[in-house]
Amino acid sequence: MNKIVVLGFIGSVLLLAVSVGADFKYYKAERNVTISIVNDEQELISLKPVQPYAYISDNGELIIDFSTENVNYKSGYGMGISPDSKYVFDCVFAVSNDLWENQTVVVDLDASMEGQSVILLYSPSSEDNQGPSMAGYNLTAIIESGEEACIGIILDTSEKSLGEYAAEITIHGYLHSSEV
Repeated sequence: MNKIVVLGFIGSVLLLAVSVGADFKYYKAERNVTISIVNDEQELISLKPVQPYAYISDNGELIIDFSTENVNYKSGYGMGISPDSKYVFDCVFAVSNDLWENQTVVVDLDASMEGQSVILLYSPSSEDNQGPSMAGYNLTAIIESGEEACIGIILDTSEKSLGEYAAEITIHGYLHSSEV
């Protein structure tokens, strides 16, 4: 009989412990978070125009424009690029690692499908696309703390008709895997 009472008591204690723990619904705490949204050239991983073909727009985006619509365009210097030609532009813009921590970052650049018809990317900071002869639609560059990677662009208009071509380059940045 004592055994049954002891087992009943232990069961009641366990039931009480489980029901008290299951009753916890949430925890509320107020903390301050400050986030600054800044232009591309002021970010922790920043985009900096180097050639006159690249500039930062009024809404903070890096724009690469080889037409008369470019804010740096000077009258009389041409209206675009030629058909059936290949243009190689070294260091059109730079991606810099301005993180406060001493950490290496990896950046991936991908030309949109529209851009793959005319744009190729390269950078001396890339293992796979170090120069114009190795340029591709995608680029991965490793950037040490306080350093930057210059991004070159090849425009290939072979077999392209006259007109305007628009594309996007998507850039992703993350910590180098050996530091995660």
